[in-house]
Amino acid sequence: MNYRLIGPGDLPEIFDLRAATRENPYSREDLRQLDITEDSVAERLRRATHRGWLCEVEGQIVGFAIGDGMTGEVCVLAVLPEFEGRGIGSHLLGTVEAWLASAGWTELWLWTSADPKKRAFSFYLKHGWVVTESKTDLVYLKKIPACPRPAAEPR
Repeated sequence: MNYRLIGPGDLPEIFDLRAATRENPYSREDLRQLDITEDSVAERLRRATHRGWLCEVEGQIVGFAIGDGMTGEVCVLAVLPEFEGRGIGSHLLGTVEAWLASAGWTELWLWTSADPKKRAFSFYLKHGWVVTESKTDLVYLKKIPACPRPAAEPR
């Protein structure tokens, strides 16, 4: 497994991966309706307001995560179904959390499904996140990061 920063050339494959997740897939059209496009993500990464990492196995992107350094949000974490349970999501989440903490955020946040049967719900709780608000089908989670450590850089 190889972990590295996301580059602009990775975005087509990342958008395909996001649509292929098991429990919470978002198609390009779904994301476009949220004003999330390859161009908008590339711009955020270029401006360095966001930073993301990916995991590759034999040249294939199998997971990725992106954080927003302007708000302290973990924006997205996605792993292909056939690579779940291998620690990839945990590694990516830890990397984004560390980067956000190193950027000065003392409280991190994200939204996820309110369904406790969904993998994401229990995954985040297992990693120290706490539900602070509940909507019809979403929960808002927060986490106080551990002592900041340097964010991972590409090899």
